[in-house]
Amino acid sequence: MEQQDAVIENKVRDYFTAFGNKDDQTLCKMFDSDIHLIDSHVNCRGIVEVLQANETIFANCLRITPIIDDILVDGNDVCAILDIEIMTESNDPTKDYAENHVTLKVVDLIRFNDEGLITKISAYKQ
Repeated sequence: MEQQDAVIENKVRDYFTAFGNKDDQTLCKMFDSDIHLIDSHVNCRGIVEVLQANETIFANCLRITPIIDDILVDGNDVCAILDIEIMTESNDPTKDYAENHVTLKVVDLIRFNDEGLITKISAYKQ
């Protein structure tokens, strides 16, 4: 692995850590001002819109745990294969754990610019 690939891989790991921690401040520092986010629910552009989309996700999830299976780096382009465990808050405390817990199998395509900022995230459910 080239040194630059290792730097990008570490940035991807840092991104998922910040996402799992619901850390908007760190995410903001990682994003280019014209970041583009695409997933099954949103297609938004610009740091304000992307942070708002993240806030919606964070507000609807009690806990988010990204578990990285593999990261493939090709220059400034990354393919991350991961499971995302999501725990939502239940209105009924007697509900079983399985009723408010889901694991999504996800492929994220992430693009960085030459300054090392994320310019695009395309997230796909497997």
